[in-house]
Amino acid sequence: MTKLNLTPARASCFAIISLLTVFTLTGCKTAKSYMSMPESELSPEQIEMARQERIGWFKEARYGLFIHWGLYAIPGGTWGDTVRKRGYSEWIMFSEKIPRETYSQLAKQFNPTEFDADAWAEVAKKAGMKYVVITAKHHDGFAMFDSSVTDYDVVDATPFKRDIIKELEEACHRAGLQFGVYYSVDRDWYRPTGQGSERYKKQTNLWDYPDSTQADFDRYFDEIAYPQVKELITNYDIDLIWFDAIEMKSPQQIERLANTIREHSPETLINSRIWSPAFPKKVPPPHCDYISSGDNKILENSIDYEWENPGSMNTSYGYNPNDHNWVEPHEIVSRLADIVSKGGNYLLNVGPTPKGTFEQTAIARLLEAGEWMDVNEEAIRGASPWRVYNEGEAIYFTAHGENVYAICTEWPEDNLILDAFKGIDVKSIKVLGSQEKIAWEQTSNGLKLSVPEQVPNKLGLVYQIKIR
Repeated sequence: MTKLNLTPARASCFAIISLLTVFTLTGCKTAKSYMSMPESELSPEQIEMARQERIGWFKEARYGLFIHWGLYAIPGGTWGDTVRKRGYSEWIMFSEKIPRETYSQLAKQFNPTEFDADAWAEVAKKAGMKYVVITAKHHDGFAMFDSSVTDYDVVDATPFKRDIIKELEEACHRAGLQFGVYYSVDRDWYRPTGQGSERYKKQTNLWDYPDSTQADFDRYFDEIAYPQVKELITNYDIDLIWFDAIEMKSPQQIERLANTIREHSPETLINSRIWSPAFPKKVPPPHCDYISSGDNKILENSIDYEWENPGSMNTSYGYNPNDHNWVEPHEIVSRLADIVSKGGNYLLNVGPTPKGTFEQTAIARLLEAGEWMDVNEEAIRGASPWRVYNEGEAIYFTAHGENVYAICTEWPEDNLILDAFKGIDVKSIKVLGSQEKIAWEQTSNGLKLSVPEQVPNKLGLVYQIKIR
C-alpha cells in the first residue's frame, strides 16, 4: 500500500472529504429528515432526535392560550329551565341530551360579528403566552373551519361564513405566536357513525343513535375524522394538533393518523391524547411528542419528558356567563410556576362569547398575570426543573444554565430562608425587576435572603440565584 505524505491542512481536508463520502454512502440522515418518516422505520434514538427537533419552541414557550369555541357558546350552559353555574358548558348537547336536529339549528344563529383574530392574538401576547390552540371540532361534531368533508361547518352552515381557523392561524403567526388546533377525533354526537365502542357508550349520543357499533365508528374514522385531520394539516399552517380521544381508535388507526401528519406536516407536534385522556402507561408513548395531563391536573413530579396541563379560567372550558368561579391572577401565576418547576407547560383556556369576544373578566386576569410575566419571564421561558421543585406551598424553583430561580408567589414578610440551598455554592443573587441590592448569607438553616422594599410586581417576586 502506498503511504500518503500529507501536510496538516491537506490531511484535514482529506478527513472531511472521507467523512462526507461515508455519510453519503451510508445514507446518513439528519434529525430534520427523520421528522417526516414513520416511527416504524426509525430506531428509538432516531425517533427522539426527530422529536427534539420539532419540540424546541414548545419547551421554550412554557405558557399558551387554549380556546374552546363553537355552537355551544350560544346556550352558554343554559338549556330550557336548566341553568348550569358549574361544569363543562361545551358538553351541553350531551348533558341535556339535545337531539341532533335541534342542536344543529344553533348554526343558523352563529354570527360572531365582533370576532377579531388579531385582537385575540394580542391578548395572548400581552398575557405572556407564546402559543394558541383553538377547537377546530369539539365533540358536538361542528367544524370551525371550511371543511370539504361536510357542510356542517362555520363557512357553510352559519350566516358568519368565515373560516375562523384560517383567520386565527394567520393572526397568530403575524404576532409571532405558534398556532395549534384541538380536534375531537373519536367522539362525535352529531353523526350516526360517531358513537362507537361499548366501553364509552356513556359519553356518546345514545338518545339519537342507540344502536351504534364499533363498525360504525370505523366508517366514521375513514369518512370524517381522518379526512378532516388531513385537511387541517395540509390546508393550514399548524404547529400543534391537540387531539382529544376516548380510546375508540385501533392502534392501526392511530398509526395511520400519526404517519399522515408526519408526512404532510413533519414539524407539527402531536399530544398524547391521540391515544387516550389517561396518563400513558409507557413513557415515551408512541406516535406523539408530549403528554397532556388531565384537565386542571398538575403532575406531582417531573417525568423527564415534556408535558402540558390544560387549565380552565373557571369550571368550564366553553363560555358560560353564569360561571363566576374565576381563577384569580395570583393563582394563575402559582399554577404556572408549579407546572414549569416540574418541566411542564401551562395551556390556560378562555371560552369566547357568541359575539366573538373574550369576557372582560378573563382578559383582566390574563393581563394582570401577564404583567408579572413581563418582569419575570426569564424564570419561565425555556426553564427546566431544578433538583427540588418547591419549598412549602408558595415557593417554586426553576433552573436555566447556572441560574436557579426561586419564584415566591407570596410576598415574604421578613428575611427569607431557603432550606433547599444548604451547602450550595452561591455566586450572586438578585431579584428580577428590582435594582435593590439583596443581602444574603449561608446559615445552618439554609440560604438567608433579604426582601426588597419596593415591590416589582404584587403577584410575587423571583430571586435569580447564580450558583457556581
